[in-house]
Amino acid sequence: MNRNTKWLFCVATLSVAATPAVAQVPAPCSAIGYITKTFDSGFAERGKNFDEAGTYPPGYLWYRWNWFNTKPNRRLSGLRSDGSISASGGLDGSLVSAARSSNSSGFVGTAFGGGACVEVTLRFDPSPRSSSEPHPSFWAMSKEHLDGSGADQWPGKEPGFTHFVEWDILEYFKVQPPAFLSGWIDWYGRYIPHGELKLDEQVCHRPFCKRANTFKPYPRAFPPTLDWSNWQTIVGVWTSSSVDRPGCIQTFLNGAPIAPQHCWTSLTSTRDRMEEFLDFSLIDRHHMVLVIGSGKDPIFVRSVRVYQQSSRDNLSN
Repeated sequence: MNRNTKWLFCVATLSVAATPAVAQVPAPCSAIGYITKTFDSGFAERGKNFDEAGTYPPGYLWYRWNWFNTKPNRRLSGLRSDGSISASGGLDGSLVSAARSSNSSGFVGTAFGGGACVEVTLRFDPSPRSSSEPHPSFWAMSKEHLDGSGADQWPGKEPGFTHFVEWDILEYFKVQPPAFLSGWIDWYGRYIPHGELKLDEQVCHRPFCKRANTFKPYPRAFPPTLDWSNWQTIVGVWTSSSVDRPGCIQTFLNGAPIAPQHCWTSLTSTRDRMEEFLDFSLIDRHHMVLVIGSGKDPIFVRSVRVYQQSSRDNLSN
């Protein structure tokens, strides 16, 4: 085990001051020093957890997806009597931590920057489904792409040549193993409205070119008794790079890592070839909008909490 891997995995042996605030922080978050709670939505409390009316005022934690001029279907998502929120029906029923707005900022909600440790408690029906249909998922995407501002432009490339990232903390497919997938995607290039496009030696398919990978799970990472119809806790860790340590993402299931991290070098490191930029390091420059979504069968979420070093790099409105 190398130094960087050991640094993230040694949760049990890390010495943390035994204060009440730290004691409540998930172990994967405290292990990397992300102990400041910057986002806390428990759906048993109404308040400003969810913009139920769909009027998109500032200050709420969750909104219905309205990016890309999508008109949300209010029947596909909403608060439930058991203290959870549900989402189904693809993007028409998805929920987001930041949404499009006609205000001067162009958005409402929160997009996270500078690294984050995200804890979500969820459940869903694990019955078999087609891998081609929308599926239970908890993920994040660059606000720089969602908002259509052009901030996803790849510097030095022709206009419209984009580069943005998608962080898939949880995607559920009924495949063996492991049914639960987690991974990352660098999307890039011009929008492909239909068919395919050849860029250099790569054949790209709608909607953009991409470089992606999923985590290869540890043996026995998913206990045979695991039942997704009961509440499970997922933690997605994104540690931003610095001059003395790499940036990394990793996923934990009920406190245990499901696979090794994926890491990248500091943004200041030399990168010459296109593929060297497609290492997921762009996440350190962008701001992540959290997304709850599913297909015809709903996903249920009881709480989402985010821990960071601070909220200084977040975008909030």
